[in-house]
Formats: sequence, structure tokens, C-alpha cells
Amino acid sequence: MSSIKRKLSRKKANKAKKVADKEMATKVALFGKLADECLVCKKAFDKTIKEQVMTWSVVVRQEEEVVNLYCPECWNKAIEIVEGFKEHLKNKQNTNLQD
Repeated sequence: MSSIKRKLSRKKANKAKKVADKEMATKVALFGKLADECLVCKKAFDKTIKEQVMTWSVVVRQEEEVVNLYCPECWNKAIEIVEGFKEHLKNKQNTNLQD
């Protein structure tokens, strides 16, 4: 009985490993598409500078196989815009509920 459990366990582990390997291969291939500059302001990006690697934002769209790179300044501006838009929508909903 325990040999069947081990066999099923090994089969499950092998399947999980194959899925993980396939996902890793896809991500590595997309890493090759990483740009050398910010998508918005065109500021240069150097993959060898640890500070830039740790602070810049990468957005991956796997379906389209697109990798977008944003510097911290552009990323923060985008977050502020999104937050402002959310606040605007929230205020608009509250105004409509009061009417």
C-alpha cells in the first residue's frame, strides 16, 4: 500500500516540477525582452546596477509577451494618478447616492 502512495507522490512531484520548469523557461525568455530604458521618460536602465534593479518596476503581460519597464519617478506618478482616479470615482459614487 505504501509503495502505491510513494509512486503517486513521485508522479505528482514530477508533474509539479515540469510545470515549474515550463513557467521558469517562459519567464527567462521574457526577461530577455526587458528594455534598456523607462517606457515613459526614456531614462536609461542598467541591469548591472543593483540599485536600479531593486527600485525600477517591471510589468509583464504574459499573454502579449510584453515586458514594460518604469523608473521609480514615473511609477510613483502613475500610482498617484490611479489613486486620484479612484478617489474621483468614490466621490462621484457618494454624490450619486446622496441625490
